[in-house]
Amino acid sequence: MPTSIGPLADFALDKPTQVSIGGEGYLVIRRSQSPDEVCVVRDRCPHAGLSLSRGPRGGYADGVITCPWHNSSFDVCSGANLDWTPGFAGITAPSWSRRLIAMGKSPAPLTVLATTVLDGVVVVDD
Repeated sequence: MPTSIGPLADFALDKPTQVSIGGEGYLVIRRSQSPDEVCVVRDRCPHAGLSLSRGPRGGYADGVITCPWHNSSFDVCSGANLDWTPGFAGITAPSWSRRLIAMGKSPAPLTVLATTVLDGVVVVDD
């Protein structure tokens, strides 16, 4: 079901913006590489279910969001996992510890919502 989440102009370039859709937290990312488009991802890392927008470190740069808890990184438009649990709280851990930090979980993508911009308004299909 299509849901309007606001005017495109309300979403700053290269700054993930938190929104609630259907009672769940999501991040809207408007990339400077394509400012007339946005990507919407669930504000939860698939590794441990923790927030991508709150935590000790992490962040967003060049189309990639990094989990502040275990440093996993994801493409914000496809949701693809680019690096799975390489550390803890922004600190890179030795490669032998990745399996331990992963807690037995296999790499997984972010939840991404299909998004369009209609007449200057961002619409997601949730």
